[in-house]
Amino acid sequence: MQIDEQNESEIAKNSFLARMSHEMRTPLNAIIGMCTIAQATKEPERINSCLDRINEASLHLLRMINEILDLAKMETGNLFLVNDEFNLLRMLNKNIEMTKFSLDAKEQILKLENDADLPENIIADEQMLTHVLSSLMSNAVKFTPPGGTITLSVKKISETKEDCTLGICVSDTGIGISKEAMNSLFAIFEQADGGFSRAYQGAGLGLAISYRIVRLMGSELKVNSEPGKGTVVSFEIKVLLKEEEKQQSQEESAKYTGLNFLLAEDVEINREIIIALLEDTGVYIEGAENGRIALDLYKAEPDKYSAVIMDIHMPEMDGYESARGIRAFEKENNLKRIPIIAITANVFQADVEKSLQAGMDSHLGKPVDYDELMAELEKYIK
Repeated sequence: MQIDEQNESEIAKNSFLARMSHEMRTPLNAIIGMCTIAQATKEPERINSCLDRINEASLHLLRMINEILDLAKMETGNLFLVNDEFNLLRMLNKNIEMTKFSLDAKEQILKLENDADLPENIIADEQMLTHVLSSLMSNAVKFTPPGGTITLSVKKISETKEDCTLGICVSDTGIGISKEAMNSLFAIFEQADGGFSRAYQGAGLGLAISYRIVRLMGSELKVNSEPGKGTVVSFEIKVLLKEEEKQQSQEESAKYTGLNFLLAEDVEINREIIIALLEDTGVYIEGAENGRIALDLYKAEPDKYSAVIMDIHMPEMDGYESARGIRAFEKENNLKRIPIIAITANVFQADVEKSLQAGMDSHLGKPVDYDELMAELEKYIK
């Protein structure tokens, strides 16, 4: 009996790996193909079309990579919640934007049913909550025919001075799920139905991981569905509230004019991306190709810079050593602490803790999100 179970588990994992190989190669093929087409044409409209498709495929691939990373954390027992303050509506809008291209392509209707008095800022794990919503929205779009309707609903169920309970629901008018398929809906290495998954694509991770994340948040993911009549996925989550702070009326545009940031990043294209993201803020960014150069530049003119954006893995001197060097120099010369923001592809909790121990103030994962970067900078630069 045990041997049969082991064989079944092995077969499920092998099937999963085969699906993952196919699912990752599909968006990669689109990215490479669209780049080739864009490079071969001089027509602006066609280039823009290629860029839209590259963006869609990139987001799809990023979602899969995040799912694999979360799966690895679950398998090793290292999936933890990291609660912090963030803007709820901004997070919801980010998820809508990530889904918008697919919605438009299938000419689907998106309905929003959000309470008008939702709290502006909440304290929870934004990355995990984004992961769940992204997965639910992606599934709804995927399994709903062209012209169908997707509804995102966020309701305030109850509120105290300290916390608020939110009810979050994603419903669709899609193909639905049979009673038999519901039995394996949350299994990690299985999908509801082989032919079903081949027809609609998918690696079978999103809903299974979302189920476990929601349980980690102290709630349950509920699924109600009937074949041919759509699906409703919902959960409730209790989030903490922070005392209202006075809202600054300062405009985002040119808010850092006159300031200098030091950017330590060994990959040229990554330096270009950060500089382009922050271009409208008016800040001047000085690049350094490794941690040693960044440390030397800082030591030469410590009062010149208002913040350091630090990659981790760099030649000659990595970000950890460079950050420790900056903190030591500050201490030796009685200098004001400069904000150091780590930006790296390493996104496990152990990586975050290692960055903080090295003297970083915060830790952001690549690819860099503009809103997240701005939110971190705003914590330290007033």
